[in-house]
Amino acid sequence: MKRPRLRRKASPKSRASVFQPPGTIAYVGEDRTEAVNTETILYDSTNYIKTDGIYQGKLDSSKVNWFNIDGVHEIDLLEQVGNKFHLHHLLLEDIANTTQRPKTEFYDECIYQCIKMINYDAVDHEIIQEQVSIIITDLAVITFQEKTGDVFENIRERIEQSRGRIRHSNNDYLFYALIDSVIDHYFIAVEQIGEYLDSLEDEIFDNPERSSLEKVQKNKRLLLSLRRAIFPLRESISRLLKEDSKYIDPKIKNYFQDAYDHCIQIIETVESFREINAGLRDMYLSSVSHKMNQIMQVLTIMSSIFIPMTFLAGVYGMNFDNIPILHYENGYSYFWIVCGVMFIVLLGFFKWKKWL
Repeated sequence: MKRPRLRRKASPKSRASVFQPPGTIAYVGEDRTEAVNTETILYDSTNYIKTDGIYQGKLDSSKVNWFNIDGVHEIDLLEQVGNKFHLHHLLLEDIANTTQRPKTEFYDECIYQCIKMINYDAVDHEIIQEQVSIIITDLAVITFQEKTGDVFENIRERIEQSRGRIRHSNNDYLFYALIDSVIDHYFIAVEQIGEYLDSLEDEIFDNPERSSLEKVQKNKRLLLSLRRAIFPLRESISRLLKEDSKYIDPKIKNYFQDAYDHCIQIIETVESFREINAGLRDMYLSSVSHKMNQIMQVLTIMSSIFIPMTFLAGVYGMNFDNIPILHYENGYSYFWIVCGVMFIVLLGFFKWKKWL
């Protein structure tokens, strides 16, 4: 049965948003109907407040104000948040378009960081991507996610339990911590992919099958998707290091250098995985070829052993009366004795040549 090939599809760009003027907010992504969840965390070195919903009161500049929105498919809510924090309409358009590549944009009123949050499905061996938008303004840090569930739980615990320096730092440190949390989670996904590559290599080496080649091809697409999500992040973090902004203290840039180093390390690992995966295809072809050669070797040896016997049987099977020893009383026994000797001699010869 012929297996259907995977077809490449274009990005899920909504037709209604293709010819819209720049700055038109239109959701682009998977169809979602779930309710949008919002969360507010306000804290300083001594106080901590966590509430559901967007805090509507006056923000205190002496505190760190973190607003998290899970769901970007409700345009009205995006516009409300944009009006509250005076966000640029082009920025809101980028938030609603979940097919953006990772990037950093500097605006007068904020810094916008688009990054891909990645999880690896070890059962189906697929990459699950989610776009996360992180914004830092004078008074707050705002995060937009496609759905509920993220990798920021460790940061929430550090804030609540006052662990580390986060409760004694400003918005720019929280901005860094959120980006660093997403990047650090890449290591988990990359490690799981590495383990899968090792198991796939063992499978191809021990027992190469057609399904193994299909796994290699699927893994090729997975690594390419991972590379597209991570590779642009290097340039994005580099901009945060090189460009000055009133929203980021120069002392915090040392932390972004650490995040940049982690990003480079992950990119190098992904590139090495791509080379390993490409080598697995060659290994599969070599293993199949070697297996076929072993089969052909056995068949050739068996044919070489029985060809002389077939020759003798053919000669004494001809319809001529005057054939030597044809009418011997023990001719049949002689025939099998000669065949047995030839079999043993040829088998010993092949063993001596180490062909068996």
